[in-house]
Amino acid sequence: MPETTSTDSLLAASLIRDVPDFPKPGILFKDITPVLASAAAMHQIIDRFIAFATPKAPTIIVGIESRGFVFGMPLALEMSLPFIPVRKLGKLPAATIREEYALEYGTNTVEMHQDAIHPGDRVIIVDDLLATGGTAAAAKRLVQRLGGEVVGFTFLIELGFLHGRLALPNDDILALLSYDD
Repeated sequence: MPETTSTDSLLAASLIRDVPDFPKPGILFKDITPVLASAAAMHQIIDRFIAFATPKAPTIIVGIESRGFVFGMPLALEMSLPFIPVRKLGKLPAATIREEYALEYGTNTVEMHQDAIHPGDRVIIVDDLLATGGTAAAAKRLVQRLGGEVVGFTFLIELGFLHGRLALPNDDILALLSYDD
């Protein structure tokens, strides 16, 4: 069942900075750089991700470019698991598979090395933000095409008003902070 952690005891909640009109007018950007500057907040985030992931017995952590790397790599290290990047088109050096996904105006593409996941691998996908869910769903399709099973998603922030969970039906999702407006 999808879950969201209460912000009451999460240090990161007090550190996220709202930046109005970035990257364009009318957008209220949730800046996580103060969270990244706090070792205590990062430890707390990774500890909560570990608590969510451990019962799912993952064999691989996948992080989505670029801020998914920031949270995914320490999670992988703490769990003694391999870390696999999902990158934007043209950024990986070896043979890749790719998935296109819809944006508000157009499309984008993500890639993964074609030897990164093997049949039977159990995968947690990590990113900083769940918005519309397009990138996360594309990463999930990459994992599945290589024979892996996505056993959960972790995000620091969910923008609930964008309904990203609809792009990930029946998936187990942990979002530590949720903003509904």
